Amino acid sequence: MPRAARRAATAVAACLAVALSAAPAGARPPQAAADAFVTRDGAHLTLQGKPFRFGGTNLYWLGLDENVGGVAHPTYFRIDDALRTVRAMNATVVRSHTLGTSLGCAECIQPALGRYNEQAFAPIDYAVARSRALGLRLVVPLTDQWTYYSGGHTDITEWLGLADPKAFYTDPRAIAAYKDYISHVLNHVNPYTGLAYKDDPTIMSWSLGNELNDMTPAWTDDIGAHLHRLAPRQLVSAGRQQGVDPSALGSSQVDIVDVHYYPSSAATESADARTVTARGKVYLAGEHGTTSVTAADALALADDPNVTGALSWSLFGHADDHGYVQHDDGFTLHYPGDTAAMHATVLAESAFARTVDGDPNRPAVPVTPPLVTAVTKNSGINQIAWRGSAGADGYRVERSTQGPDGPFGPVGPVGPVGPATLSDNDAPWTDTTTPAGSAWYRVVALDRAGRPIATSAALGAGAAQDAVADPLQTFALNSDHSDGLTVTPDGADVRVAPAPRAAGQITWSRPGLAGFRADFATTDRATLPTVQVSADGSTWTDAAPALQRQGDHTVLALDDLRGAAHVRLRWQADRHPAPLTRASWTAATASPATAAPGAFQQTPTGGATAIDTHTAFSWTAAPNAAYYDLTVSKNADLSDPVIQADGLRTTTWTPPVNLQPNTDYHYRVTAVNGAGSTIADGAPAAFTTADLTVEDFEGYASDAALTSAYPRNTGGGAVTTSLDAAHADGPGHSLRAAYDHGAPGYAGIIRSFPSAQDWGGADHLTLWARSDGSADQALTVQFVANGVYWETTVPLSATDGGRITLPLSSFKNPGWASPGALDTSRISQLSFYFNGTAATGTAWIDSITAAR
Repeated sequence: MPRAARRAATAVAACLAVALSAAPAGARPPQAAADAFVTRDGAHLTLQGKPFRFGGTNLYWLGLDENVGGVAHPTYFRIDDALRTVRAMNATVVRSHTLGTSLGCAECIQPALGRYNEQAFAPIDYAVARSRALGLRLVVPLTDQWTYYSGGHTDITEWLGLADPKAFYTDPRAIAAYKDYISHVLNHVNPYTGLAYKDDPTIMSWSLGNELNDMTPAWTDDIGAHLHRLAPRQLVSAGRQQGVDPSALGSSQVDIVDVHYYPSSAATESADARTVTARGKVYLAGEHGTTSVTAADALALADDPNVTGALSWSLFGHADDHGYVQHDDGFTLHYPGDTAAMHATVLAESAFARTVDGDPNRPAVPVTPPLVTAVTKNSGINQIAWRGSAGADGYRVERSTQGPDGPFGPVGPVGPVGPATLSDNDAPWTDTTTPAGSAWYRVVALDRAGRPIATSAALGAGAAQDAVADPLQTFALNSDHSDGLTVTPDGADVRVAPAPRAAGQITWSRPGLAGFRADFATTDRATLPTVQVSADGSTWTDAAPALQRQGDHTVLALDDLRGAAHVRLRWQADRHPAPLTRASWTAATASPATAAPGAFQQTPTGGATAIDTHTAFSWTAAPNAAYYDLTVSKNADLSDPVIQADGLRTTTWTPPVNLQPNTDYHYRVTAVNGAGSTIADGAPAAFTTADLTVEDFEGYASDAALTSAYPRNTGGGAVTTSLDAAHADGPGHSLRAAYDHGAPGYAGIIRSFPSAQDWGGADHLTLWARSDGSADQALTVQFVANGVYWETTVPLSATDGGRITLPLSSFKNPGWASPGALDTSRISQLSFYFNGTAATGTAWIDSITAAR
């Protein structure tokens, strides 16, 4: 043992001796949480003697992914990033189908009956090990009701020639095949931990399968007992697609009953939890759709002791190069949220997990710095792409024109910090102030308060160059590589090298290569590869890169590759090949700017009238444009713009807030590239907005649909609503309301808008109304603006119908409501109350508009 190692070992032994001497006689040192199994105590779980409740999510793809380039093993970065994101959301449990369900495909654990693919365990091993390191627990289904890309129970029945998929639960051969598969998975030894899966406390529960709808009591008992024999310290869970499964509830071999919810409902979940715990089982909401989760639901479930855990469906992390991994089932969750609604869901899920967590002092996970993956020209304008950081709420882009060491200054934040953030760069960010010369960029990750939490390394490109950094998670950016190269995880990054005593090479090809840098993790014994360059990919020349030692890394740099189109690294067979950790290059840009953008047209056209207040501005594509700037003003010279949107990369754009109704506007679209700018034909152009239609009652297919949209205030009397074509404001329908105040003394209907309306700069409402002629009949119009109630009352007397104007200044806060300022940019509710001397009557309403 080297002297330094002996000193370190002596110090550790001395510390351990002190710790043991302080313990009571016969006591054992406390068990590390990662080595402690979650145990069942009747209808509840415990960890190290304390109650264990949890929030979490589903990462179904951890062992085998379908979302990036087809079915393939996920990269180490995507696994690590998603698990870190789970911790950023205060969660402690992850459910993942493909950590255990992997049948019937070439990349699967069991490609065919009786045949196993040990390579398929590589991402699973890493996911389990990273979960352990991050303090997460896992729920792992071992098969699936549905034959998705990762397979399910029908693979076994088809392999056996069984026509009925339900034979999986009764045929002895199918049962034996499933037990053999289970045994193979549970006995697998994870090389990262040295533990068989069946002995790893990280795996809290093995699920009999995902949403198995046809489990029989006998099968449930049999497979549950098989799992308990193999893994007596791990728990067994089971459940069906909908509702509480009776076989799971009645089996002595099932510890946790897993129930799924689409949509999520706190009331239904609590009712099911009572049913499950009354039978002495642990209750788990194993999936609930994220689109229906509210903060109130989250807090209600957190307050229910029968709810041991709840897991959202489903979370996706950052992609390897930039942006997020996308999924199309309608329940995708990204942190901190692509939209305001998703952001609210993230906060609700995080609040639930934090509230039920029994360890309020759980340490935060360090944030991995962003990685700038590309600085590329689009018609001469720099576009910057970066790989995001788990737990970051926003980013700031910084630029230097003097070199990679700065000084750096901010050139733009990406999205606001908070709701509706677009912070994670799904489309590369455009530097609208691209300098004429070289520029280096770095990205600073920010927390929710806008404070820096991690900073990327810089990546730069010259005036006519692109720059790319290869994350090395895959070989997608390489033109060639040796089959024997291995990719091993190193935190959020990887190391690429041939096996010891084996040769290997990796090649990148780009026209007009200008520079190349390769970063290696090196020790005193590590052997660096040779760098070679080629113009044609056939004839190679050894290069002489500059070497720079940076701590335990060595950087090889080539700064003048004129005439080269290919560069490769060649490792000779050696016992200690230096692993590659990062590679980047610069090359002649494929998209220079040689002239200003070409001609194009914009819409609305000049002189247009009755333009919707929420209109989308659009324009034809200008040849060679890098981006577009949009200016909207009430003034013909475009001074004091009400909208200034720069750096737009699409040919249509809708403002986030409404324009004012019945107002004259002037606007201009400008196409920009690195050589100049071009104004749209006919710009600036003028247009006039129409009144904003709040409600015209033409979108309802039936009386039932109208009544569903306008339910009565249940505290008041009866109201029957219907569509009436005989009495309306012109062609179409009005709302007819027959009311009876009854004992409450009032009656009304309430419309909660699916998404809030923006009434822009309106200063009055207009509506058409008809009276039945009864004495003193009146209508109270009420709306909720940014959470504040407003109402006004007007008499109804026109038995033939007529228009009524309601100045917004006439609306006041009701005496029973909290006062506030009028903000018409967010109208969430519109209500009508029917008044008069007579307790019963009928009124008609139509053509409600906001105007000025």
